[in-house]
Amino acid sequence: MTFSLLADELTATNQYMVHTEMCDNWGCDKLQGIIQKRAIGEMKHAEKLIGRILFLDGIPVVSKLKEIKIGAGVPKMFKNGRDSESDASKAYNLVD
Repeated sequence: MTFSLLADELTATNQYMVHTEMCDNWGCDKLQGIIQKRAIGEMKHAEKLIGRILFLDGIPVVSKLKEIKIGAGVPKMFKNGRDSESDASKAYNLVD
C-alpha cells in the first residue's frame, strides 16, 4: 500500500509542477506561487514516504506514476488537484 501512496504523492508533485509553470506562463504570479507551495508540500510527503519505505528495508518505486491530469484552465486545474487530493486522502485512510 505504501508504494501506491508514493505514486500518489509523486504524481501530485508532477501535476502541480506543470500547473505552476502554466500559471507562470500566463502571468498569474500569485496563483503560481500558491500552486508551487502545494507542489513542494507533495514533494515533502513523498520524501517522508521514501524514508519510511527505506526504514522498513523496502525499495521505493519512483518510476511508476498514476495518470497526471493537466487542466487546460484554472477551474480544471483546481478540479484535478481536488480530485487527486481526495483520492490520496481516501487511500491514506485505508492504511492500517
